[in-house]
Order: sequence, then C-alpha cells, then structure tokens
Amino acid sequence: MEPQRQEYKGHHIELRAREADELRAPVAEREKDLELRIDDEPIRYGQLPGGMYALHEYAYDWTENLMDLVRRFIDYRDRADEIRRETEAR
Repeated sequence: MEPQRQEYKGHHIELRAREADELRAPVAEREKDLELRIDDEPIRYGQLPGGMYALHEYAYDWTENLMDLVRRFIDYRDRADEIRRETEAR
C-alpha cells in the first residue's frame, strides 16, 4: 500500500509513512507501518489475517481497500453526529 491523500465530504484523509525511522526501514516495513489520519487526527487500523482492513473505532465493517473503509467511517460518523444533533434539538 502506498501513501495517499484524498478529500472526502470536506474531510482530509491521509495515509502516510510514519516519521520515525522512515528512511532506514525496508520498503515492506514502511508499507506495513503507514499512519492513517482523518483531518490530521490519527486513526488506528489493522489488517485481519484474510487481508481485510478494520478500523479500531469502527469495527462494524471490513474491506480489502482501506480508503473505501475510511470513507464509510466518515459517512458513519457524519450520520451519528446528525442523529445526535436531532436528538439534542428535541
């Protein structure tokens, strides 16, 4: 997996190499040790034995494409925030 940057529904998504020991680590290790950020906030993720990705905060969904999973997580958070606002307004 390569470092990536995307915008999705006003959120900045970034998958980047961790800063520490970035230049000394072998390529395979760098790919395994990419840092995921949404709006510059770190998001913990992992890869299941079958190759699917999961987010620690969003364990309801898994997929082979991490960026697709992040977009679904953003949709989930936005919808949860919308429901919370509607509930508080009542």
